[in-house]
Amino acid sequence: MKTIKKLTAMLLVGAMALSLAACGGSSKKAVTSKEFKKTLEKADFTVEKSKDKDAEECYEAYYVEEDGETYAYITYYKFESKKMAKECFSDSYDELKELEEDELFDGDITKNSWKFTAEGEFDEDSGIAYGEEAYAVGVLAGDTVLICFSSADKAGKKVLNKALDSLGYGD
Repeated sequence: MKTIKKLTAMLLVGAMALSLAACGGSSKKAVTSKEFKKTLEKADFTVEKSKDKDAEECYEAYYVEEDGETYAYITYYKFESKKMAKECFSDSYDELKELEEDELFDGDITKNSWKFTAEGEFDEDSGIAYGEEAYAVGVLAGDTVLICFSSADKAGKKVLNKALDSLGYGD
């Protein structure tokens, strides 16, 4: 009887350790800037090289429908290390939470180990989305981070989510 209890306890501890290991860190593979550019240009985004003082590489990609109401915007950051990328990802999420606490964002925010989403209304004083409904996504993949925004309408979210799927970062 003692042997069965010990065996059962060891199996439970092993299962818990495996489940914790599976939850830790980003399991998504980082795309290169070349893959980012090629994939998004194929999806009708305009992609331009940009600069960021902390990132080794930075690109901005944007998509705007003729009506100007449907848009999507993705910024690609490649960092020197996974640690720096994780700090950028965490800082971006923390900024969203601060906007919510300061009542400059009213909506829903969700987060897991490699992705966060926010959908709702940003106050014009937030500096984001200029006082309108928007959809925001942050992705952590190795040493890269994507920070994305789109119009909150169905078309804007569809364009952004399709681009993220193409890059391998869909749900």
